[in-house]
Amino acid sequence: MYMVVNCSNCHTLLYFPPGANSNYICCAICHAFTYIGDPRSAPPPPAPSYWSSSHYQHYPPPRRPFRLADPSPFNHAPPAPPPAVHGAKRAVICAVSYKNTKNELKGCINDAMWMKYLLVERFKFPESSIIMLTDIVLEID
Repeated sequence: MYMVVNCSNCHTLLYFPPGANSNYICCAICHAFTYIGDPRSAPPPPAPSYWSSSHYQHYPPPRRPFRLADPSPFNHAPPAPPPAVHGAKRAVICAVSYKNTKNELKGCINDAMWMKYLLVERFKFPESSIIMLTDIVLEID
């Protein structure tokens, strides 16, 4: 179970992974470091009883990680919220090897194929929902 802390600078919710070997966490938004302490020494949260007040406690909604754009003649409506987490699984895999250049990369296509295999076998993505973008040119006669 992740430990949830607020960033010491911008107060964004940060999720500290279990088993991490650090006493600090870096905020992805403002890049500030927040001291966690030793998460292994923290007492476990008490189990809520059915009649306890914590059983009925309500939490505020999570803060949005994005800011609304400043008003301008071109912005008539605020940007749409991020897409819902739940729904059909989709993936786009990009593999660019920069073939025939001085910066050519080896194994990009192989890595992309293994990523597709991982998505299909481990995460049960349907193959029809995965798009592969590569710089391979197929010559069809």
